[in-house]
Amino acid sequence: MTEAATVTPEKAPCTGDGGPPDCPWLKDPDWLDGPTEIFLPSTRHLKAYWDADILDDDRNPHDKIIEHDEAFKVRFRVELRGRLWKCICGHWCFDIGFTPIGDGRRFNLSDVLPDDLKQQLRLCDWTGCQTRCIEICITVPPGTIPVECYGTLYQVGAKFELRCCGDCDCDDKSHGHIALAGFEPEGEYLFV
Repeated sequence: MTEAATVTPEKAPCTGDGGPPDCPWLKDPDWLDGPTEIFLPSTRHLKAYWDADILDDDRNPHDKIIEHDEAFKVRFRVELRGRLWKCICGHWCFDIGFTPIGDGRRFNLSDVLPDDLKQQLRLCDWTGCQTRCIEICITVPPGTIPVECYGTLYQVGAKFELRCCGDCDCDDKSHGHIALAGFEPEGEYLFV
């Protein structure tokens, strides 16, 4: 009589979005006598800070009127503190949403940027071992933001996501699971 070989799967069978009930060993008597829970000190070892800014070349930093025929910059910064970040990887996705006050159409900055600049709003294949300090800064070309005859006033908000197991592109079916997301209101900007 020969014993059957034990096959170890490449991925643990309990992984999945269903949580612990998907685990095949839940009926195993050894498992039922009590697994030990691992408590993760996430608030101490997993902190994140972020900031986004629209930077115009004007000398007045409080000026929120941007001329349509001039370039301006958008900057996203993320600072990750704590040792657990070194074990995390994924794709960072950044964007800015524009909602008109009055006439105009709503859009995301990524919708109106040229393809080469749109790609710069993403930091793909990031790992915490590489860096825990992220800065994305791009120059938005003149004429990119749609402007009506007498200018357009926009309510502006910056947003970010950290996606895992896929990419940032929502048009592609391989876009990843959102592990972390947030936003920051930038206020009103007038493009003339």
